[in-house]
Amino acid sequence: MSDPTFETIPWGRDLAARAAQFGPGLAVHDGAGSITYAELTGRGGRLAHMLRERGAAHGMPVASALPNGIPAVWTAAAMRAAGVAEVALNAHQTDAERQHCLALSGARLVVTEAAQAAAFREAGCEVLTVEDVPDDPAPLDDLPPVPAGAWGRISFTSGTTGKPKAIVTTHGARWIGNLLQRASFAAMPTTESRVLLMTPFVHGAGILTMAFHDRGAGVVLLNGVDVPVVLRVLDEGGVDFVFAPPTVLAKLCAALEGRTLPGLKTIFTGTAPLLPALYHRARAIFGPVIRVTYGKSEINNPIAALSPAETDAWYAEPGAGDGVCVGFPGTGVEIEIRDEDNHTLPAGEVGEVHLRGRHMACGHIDADGFHPLPPDGFHATGDLGRIDPRGRLHLVGRLADVIKSGGYKVHPDEIEHALAPTAPFVSVLSLPSEYWGEVIIAVAETTDAGWPERARAALGDLARHKHPRALLTMPDLALTELPRNAQGKIMRRLIREQVLATHTLIDGPYPKLEAR
Repeated sequence: MSDPTFETIPWGRDLAARAAQFGPGLAVHDGAGSITYAELTGRGGRLAHMLRERGAAHGMPVASALPNGIPAVWTAAAMRAAGVAEVALNAHQTDAERQHCLALSGARLVVTEAAQAAAFREAGCEVLTVEDVPDDPAPLDDLPPVPAGAWGRISFTSGTTGKPKAIVTTHGARWIGNLLQRASFAAMPTTESRVLLMTPFVHGAGILTMAFHDRGAGVVLLNGVDVPVVLRVLDEGGVDFVFAPPTVLAKLCAALEGRTLPGLKTIFTGTAPLLPALYHRARAIFGPVIRVTYGKSEINNPIAALSPAETDAWYAEPGAGDGVCVGFPGTGVEIEIRDEDNHTLPAGEVGEVHLRGRHMACGHIDADGFHPLPPDGFHATGDLGRIDPRGRLHLVGRLADVIKSGGYKVHPDEIEHALAPTAPFVSVLSLPSEYWGEVIIAVAETTDAGWPERARAALGDLARHKHPRALLTMPDLALTELPRNAQGKIMRRLIREQVLATHTLIDGPYPKLEAR
């Protein structure tokens, strides 16, 4: 007999219950205006009914393309309540990126703002703008529960090594992931809490919004990292949680250098390894409140997490071994480290990270169609890692980024770790070489002409075969900053393209770069 508990997800009733519980409380403030729980739920209910009236069935792909702001939040709530597969598009995509994502997902109905409506209509989509959604509320608890196995969200990988893949998550997995997100909090939000979010809502900010709203907390959702605005929000008080990936955290630390800003309960960070130099700068300003987490598009956070206390203890003395610690597996998450022959490796050995969880994606879509998870249910992440004696996961790098130079395998993250104290951000990558296979270079996000000298000194403890053959700064590449994707990850692929556009590699036993 099947277990009816998980056959359906009552999204509409859940949202209606939160409105009844927290109705007049602040749900979202976006810097321009605010909305209460009752208003957000009523507006989301109206859009959910409009989607159903347009034929949007459970599991049907429906796209949203909205910048950070109040409409993005009630649109996401409407998508869940209507039971559709929310195709989360970044509002700042190029035409080509938009076309690629629409083609993979098969979405033909789009919720967006009036300013973008024409572009989607030209792409052959039916458009519903947020400006067209009436203010009069509609109930959510009369919408039917959604089959747990129906497609609930289609998100996209970061595209750091190529075109993004579409990741498919069911409604049941989204519901479980939201419970596990809240369960992993070291400090639990209350109705008095406020979380500051600045990164795209379609990524981690949206996941945190769901979890905080279940506790009746308020969300301050800014459209990007405008440092003066962020500092004003922090100085005004009231915010006790912040989501700041390393790129955002570095900007805040630069602006707050020499100050202390106590009072935060937790700074959530993730999307990229948090290097020790940045951790110590942040700790001096905010205190020991940083929580490290590891997440992927293929499985909602948390895959692994390190509480603020555990984080502070690890960065006080990182310890022996490769990589950066990202914590203990989340509830229900299985992590295996496997070798090239798919054999599970013992603790301490480095291999590819494989994951399995109750809240992970059911498969992915690429140009060849939908690919379900393999029979064992594990996802091969492409990340290199190891498990330490306490059972914590340490990330060493990306399998695709491993550099093979002169017969050696080199992890660029190890070199970046050594160079981290010398510049705000450093990216290590390679160029193809007939003589060496690959030639290692390092690029720093700085205009300081003295950086190469400091970098050479910092590399002193690394073996010679790991030393970059070229050390470049932003003026060398005609850039003002390193290229990043929407999640804030530095894009090695785009940096490599810029290096090749501005320089020529003189190959041979003593390779060097010459400016064009």
